[in-house]
Amino acid sequence: MDYKFIKLEAKPHRLDITIDNPPVNILTGEVMKEMIHLLREVSNNKEYRVVVLKGEGKAWSAGADVSEHLPGKFMDMLKVFGDLCELLRTYQIPTIAAVNGLCLGGGCEVAAMCDFIIASEKAKFGQPEIRVGVIPPAACAHFAGKYGLANALDIILSGDVYDAEAAGQMGMVSRVVPVDDFDEELDGFVARFTANSRVVLKIAKRAALRATELEPQEAVKKVDEIYRDQLMSTKDAVEGLQAFLDKRRPEWKDE
Repeated sequence: MDYKFIKLEAKPHRLDITIDNPPVNILTGEVMKEMIHLLREVSNNKEYRVVVLKGEGKAWSAGADVSEHLPGKFMDMLKVFGDLCELLRTYQIPTIAAVNGLCLGGGCEVAAMCDFIIASEKAKFGQPEIRVGVIPPAACAHFAGKYGLANALDIILSGDVYDAEAAGQMGMVSRVVPVDDFDEELDGFVARFTANSRVVLKIAKRAALRATELEPQEAVKKVDEIYRDQLMSTKDAVEGLQAFLDKRRPEWKDE
């Protein structure tokens, strides 16, 4: 598939996907469909241990297309938007939103569905939907669980825009870095994950997501089950343990 609204850059064990819909990377239905198609296409590519989502220019994304929220159109928009958010939330390898500008509305929700947000000091976040008479569906569904009810309601009900530091205090942003050091800091953050086994990253994320759906005692049982039945049948679990005992670096097979 030829992509009109996204750009790709493959790096060692990492794929960077850049939203490129100038001037502010509005997430139209077509943009989101391209993102969904690509994410599904590369999900089983063993070359990649991390996916990084970026935005071209001054905005990561200023949000969804307002015209697609109108009667007769909004159901299609909700479907593709929901599919993209759920795909990112449950994506089998780590996902990182690298935000170096505006990240508002649907763009903020999509970034928040990634496992981590790395933001420069000039990044801005917010859910302004309430000010035009609608609500942010993914934020309403997930922000209370991710950031606490009070922070979620603050974001959703006010429509305010927050700087990166404030978003970090709420738990939305994992790390705030200087603008001039953004790329270097991002590379360092990503390298913490790409150094690990892809198959073990997948199993660890799967276990953590599954545990959030269960009561604590059931969560422990489920994680133990995943450890026994999935993790210990991989070559990399054995390799990692043996490498530690041998006092050497593991040689991952990603199997």
